Order: sequence, then C-alpha cells, then structure tokens
Amino acid sequence: MYTFIKLAQKILLKMPLWFSFLFGKTIGLAIYANPRKRTIAFRNIKSSFPDKTNKEIKRIARKSFSNLGLIIVENLIAPKLLKYTHLQGLDKLGKEGGVIVGIHTGNWEFFNFALAQKIPYAILVKKQKNEKLDKFLNELRQQNKLQVCFSLKDIIKFLHQGWLVGLMADHGAEDNAPPVDFFGHSVPMPTGAIHIARKFNKNIFVGFTRRTKFFNHVSELKGPLDVTNKNDNELLREINKMYEDHLTQYPANYLWQHKRFKYKNDRDILILSDGKLGHLKQSQALLSFLKEEGLAMRSKIIEVKYKNKLTRNLCEICALLSSRGCLGCGRCLKYLLTQNTFEQLERTYADVVISTGSFVSPVNRIIASSLGAKAITILRSNIPLRRFDLCLIPEHDRTWSDNEVKVRGALSYPANFSEKILECKKQFNIADGKKISLFLGGPRSDRKEFVDNLGIFLGQLKKFAELNNYKILASTSRRTPEAAEAIINKELAASGVVEKIVYANRENYDFVFEGFVGMSDAVFVTSESISMISETLSLKKPCVCVLLEKHVDKHKVFLQSIEKDVDFLYHPYSIRGIKLKTSTIFEDNREAVKAAIKKIL
Repeated sequence: MYTFIKLAQKILLKMPLWFSFLFGKTIGLAIYANPRKRTIAFRNIKSSFPDKTNKEIKRIARKSFSNLGLIIVENLIAPKLLKYTHLQGLDKLGKEGGVIVGIHTGNWEFFNFALAQKIPYAILVKKQKNEKLDKFLNELRQQNKLQVCFSLKDIIKFLHQGWLVGLMADHGAEDNAPPVDFFGHSVPMPTGAIHIARKFNKNIFVGFTRRTKFFNHVSELKGPLDVTNKNDNELLREINKMYEDHLTQYPANYLWQHKRFKYKNDRDILILSDGKLGHLKQSQALLSFLKEEGLAMRSKIIEVKYKNKLTRNLCEICALLSSRGCLGCGRCLKYLLTQNTFEQLERTYADVVISTGSFVSPVNRIIASSLGAKAITILRSNIPLRRFDLCLIPEHDRTWSDNEVKVRGALSYPANFSEKILECKKQFNIADGKKISLFLGGPRSDRKEFVDNLGIFLGQLKKFAELNNYKILASTSRRTPEAAEAIINKELAASGVVEKIVYANRENYDFVFEGFVGMSDAVFVTSESISMISETLSLKKPCVCVLLEKHVDKHKVFLQSIEKDVDFLYHPYSIRGIKLKTSTIFEDNREAVKAAIKKIL
C-alpha cells in the first residue's frame, strides 16, 4: 500500500488541479457506496439533526463523503494547496505556546499543515491499524513541518519548550472519559487537553476549519478558554457547544462516518402506539426494562394513523419488502399514513423502535429500516416475526421464530406504584381498612351469558365482603356494556360494602388500576381481560379470575398458562373455596426480557 500511495502522490502532483478535484470527489462517492459506512454516517447525522428530513440528511451525507475524498487527495498534494488555506485568529496566540483542541471537520490535516508553517507546532496522533498507511501519514506530516507525538509525555516536552500543541477532541477517549453532551447525546470525550492546559497553566484554543469552494479552506482559532474558573465537564461542554454551533452551520464539513456516537451512554426509543392503552402499557413496560440496563433513555410516543383500511393492508406489503437498503427512505409511509403521522416519523431519530400489536408492526419494520434502528415487536404480527430484531410473544400466542422470546401473559412493569396508590387514595378519599377490588371488562362472545352471570357473581361478592368486613373498590372498562353497568348499580352501588365505583366510560383516571390493586388484599378480574390479569400478577397481588362466559382459542390457552398463579372462580361463584396465590410472573418475564435485550443493545 505504501508504494501505491507514493506512486499516486507523484502522479497527482503532476496533474492539473481540476483533475485532482474530480478524482477526489470520485473517491468520496466510492466510499459512500459502502453500505456500512453510509449507515454510520446517516445515523450520526440523523441523531444530531432529528428535525431534518431524510432527504436533507442524505444530501449532507453525500457531501460529507465527497469532502472526505477531496481530503485524501488534498493531503497527497499538500505542497500545491497550502496557499489556498486561510488562517484566522493567529493574533490570539502568545509566545508561551498553548493547547489547540480540534475535531474532524473540514480538512483537519490541512489546518495542522498551515499552522505548522507559521509557528512551532506538535500534534498528538493515533497510530493507524495499517502500518504502511501510518508510515505515509506521519512522513507527510513531518514533510509539512509538523512534529508528530504518540503520547502525552511527548506532547508535554514540546509544551515546555513553548510550542503550540494540538489534540483531537472527538476520538481517542480513555476508558474513564467523562460523558459530555454533544448534540443532545452523552458521548465520552478525552480530557487530556484540559488536564495539560490546567497543569502547566497554558491557554486552550479551539480550532475550526471548513471548505469554501474548490480547494479553498478557512481555518480559525477561537479562544483562549478560561481553565481556572471552570471544572473539566464545564470546559468540555463549552468546547462541544462551539463545535455544535459550527457544524449546525456547516454540517457537511464533518466526518460523520467517524464512530464518535458508537460509545454514547444514551439511547433514543420510539414507541409506536395504536391508540390502545393496554398495548401502550406493554410498550412502556419494555421501555422500563431497557432503562434497567443503566443507559439514559429518551422516549417518544407517536400514535400511528393510516389514511384508510386499504393503506393499512398495503403497509404490510411494504413491510415485507423493507430491508437495510431502505436506509433514509421510508417514502412509502407518506402515501400510507396521515400527513401528521408521517411528518412526526420523518423528523424523529431512534436507536430502537417498539410497537405492540399487529396494527402498527408494519410501520415499525419500515421506519426501523429507514433509520437503521432495532425493531422490537410485542404480540403476534401479521408479517413474519423474522423481519424484526426481537419479538416478545405471550405463550398463548402460538408462534415460533428464532428471534422470539416467550413471556407469560401481557408484558407489565410496576411503574410509580406507590405514588399512584397515594394519588388514588387522596382523589377518592379512601379510608384505611380491609379492601377487595373488582375489575370488570366486557363480553367476548356471549353478551347475555356474561350479563346474567355477572348478576349472580356480584351477589356472591357482596355477601363475601359483608361476611369478612371488606370494602369493595370497583372499576369497569370501556368494553363494559350498559347492561352490565346497570347490574352493578343495582347490586353494589347502594350497598354499604362499596367504597368507590369508577365507570370508565364516564370518568377515567390513569391511577385507578394501580391504586385499587395496591389497597386491596385480593383482586377479582373478569377472565377475558388478559392485560388486567397480567398486571395484577406483576404487582404481586392475589388474583381471582372470574369466568362469566366460556372461552376458546388464545384466551383458553392463556388461562391454562396461568393456572398455577391465580384461582379461578366458576358459576355459581362460591367465593368461600378460593385459595389466594402469589405469582412469579414478573420475575419470569423480567429474566427472559433482559436476557434478550442485552443481545441487541
């Protein structure tokens, strides 16, 4: 490689500049053709400028790669081009030397070359993996009057001699480097420049360089920064902020394919909602498990709305065709979703996309492909599960896939449990004492059987409460029919054993479920509500599953899967014989989900 590069250098030095310019752009486009590097660049730009459209981001990425190709050529023919680099801010430098902090923006090597022509200048470099390439680069630097150092110890020697020294701030971070905010992300940043400047009482300057046109560059020094009255993190954040402002104005000048964001300490999570609260709770439960991994999480919820039923079906076809080649695309969603939904998605960045249910799973697959993000689906989807990175599927959804993790019941996570109990108690003025709670859903198949059996059950529940000195906390759901509400009014409302009834179709609070469950010694839930039964078990409260109608298919399989965790109450609903149980469903699901999460993060 060394011989080849030297030969290319000799040829380019003899060629006209216009040829070198076109050759450099060609090299850049060739690198852009590498899907791996293109993915890194796209995701880094999108994470820094989430409000930009995919079209804008791809334009920045192409120009950034084009500039990289020009940088490669420029460095080979540096002697011919140094006169095109214009230095600004040299008057800020004193005679005692100082520390320059730079990043990979513009032609950073040219900045160093140009500065070395003016004053004694040494830089800290990182050895390249390819020894021949490393040898060539260092020869090139030395030919342009740069002193090359491979350790901080060497840099300090030149600093003592009054030299100016330069260090990069966007790579080479040590293992214990502090995370510093950069475009809203917590990214490790090397502290060597700060420590040297503070220890040897030297000024810190921030170096910028940007391409204007053709081979012309403008290089600038800003500073000095105050190192005495600020701590390390404050100084590093100030440096990052200066570069953020610069890159916001000149985004294509940065080396976005550089893996600076690879080691960030945060993740952006996009939750796609179908408008169903039960499904949203499962997605949020997974988010809570993700947070347990110790990473900072930023989450955003977008409710998905299709234009019509036809576009809903077409979306599944598009999801089947989506692939890594869709990076930066997602244009099909413009024709499938409402304008508001599409605009929100297009201006959103995510590392992980989560959805629950088949309604939004195709959008999950498409948007994850367009962002290069991980796609996680909960519950069975209409598209093949292998299309996702991870599938969390309840045992009663009888499916099988290599990337599938089985969970018991509906995924649940007890969040803000104590706070919701206090809020519920205060809102409804609930007194202390023994409590049982009832959560009533709605019929799935036989409305008459459901309503008739409800009357019998409520009579037994009222007797049980009176006999054992319990107060009843009851809540319906939006699926509860008016006939069932009328029976509740007749059997319970006027009874002295009822402390509070919440009718979900008339009033709704986000703390009722956790509040009622938390204050109860036992929880009665109608058997068709998989989510409420699962949440009760996850909250470690004894659950009694009340069967008001016959169940078939997946509901029957679900009930069979939890028979060791709950007590079932059948017609004629003799409550005396129940045996209250506690469940390990939360621990079981937690172990399975966290093991799967570690594999994809």
